[in-house]
Amino acid sequence: MLNAFSQSTVLHTLKRSFFCAALFCFSVTAHLIAQPVPPPAPQRPLAQSPLLRNLAVGTETEYLVRLINGDIITGKILEILAKDAIEKELQSAAQQNPTLKDNITPKTSDEAIRFETALGTLTIFAAEILEIIPRKQSYRHNHRLYIMPTAEPISGNAFIGVWELLFAYAGVGITDYVSLTVGRSLIPGILPQEQITLVNCKITPYSTDLDESGNRLFTCIGGNFALVNEANPIGHIFAGATFKGARTSITGQLFYKINEPSLYTIRGMNLFSFSTSYPRGIMGLGLGLDSRLSDRHDVHFIGELWNADVLRPSSSALLLGLRLCNTSLAMDFGVAIVAQPLAIPFVSFVWTPF
Repeated sequence: MLNAFSQSTVLHTLKRSFFCAALFCFSVTAHLIAQPVPPPAPQRPLAQSPLLRNLAVGTETEYLVRLINGDIITGKILEILAKDAIEKELQSAAQQNPTLKDNITPKTSDEAIRFETALGTLTIFAAEILEIIPRKQSYRHNHRLYIMPTAEPISGNAFIGVWELLFAYAGVGITDYVSLTVGRSLIPGILPQEQITLVNCKITPYSTDLDESGNRLFTCIGGNFALVNEANPIGHIFAGATFKGARTSITGQLFYKINEPSLYTIRGMNLFSFSTSYPRGIMGLGLGLDSRLSDRHDVHFIGELWNADVLRPSSSALLLGLRLCNTSLAMDFGVAIVAQPLAIPFVSFVWTPF
């Protein structure tokens, strides 16, 4: 009899649990049905032109647009116009001004962007665009002047170059903090053990925005090691900072010689041989200027002032020149003035393919 009572109790409990679960499921289902179903979000058609894909539309990101006629425009992308929208606008404009009908070509009915510039909003057709990139990526040579590195990192770029057509060098950025550069002279008629070798490591530990107008400050520390002939090692540590404005960057740097010897004899087979003194503990400084010309985006004025020993003003050199550049190639031309005085022309070519 006790077993029958227990079985009845269990069955009753199971029935109550099943009823409660069914009631809960019914309530949840009714609540979901009662909620209005939001309409599907409109899908913006993907741009057909590869140039217009992966662009930040309607944001504060500033872009540089290079047109096929050579003009360069900077501004913000407000909207990407699909081909159908362009055709409707052209048809509407042609109805208001019939003379425009003869000017409508397959190119002008292609995709386009609405581009906000300092002079107003423009509609630029994709067929007229040669290149479009974020403006901060348009000048990838800001990590160096002529000889002196700035405090800005190489970042995700890599480059190869040649200085005075006799010194080959290359550099690579590791994240936004570490920049490595190596170089080797290729002077004809000089033995390999008498060539110049250089390794430079720069770390950019801190950078910050100074204001809302885009002015920035970069700081760096680092070191370099050079062999001027294999028997003449020279090592430095350095620290510097770069102020970066809208068109102009100013760099200051202090460097300190950390190794012996103090007397060096530099040879080049039977072509030359001379001795020079460069003691350990000598501190030097460098100042640099990189200024983009106001009416052009591909020409920069570059200047460097070097002093290898702050106690000897005669150990100074001034380099002045121009840099012609695009997003990949930079060509530097100028003159170096040393204390004798002596003016030496110099040239540098750098390619940043990656």
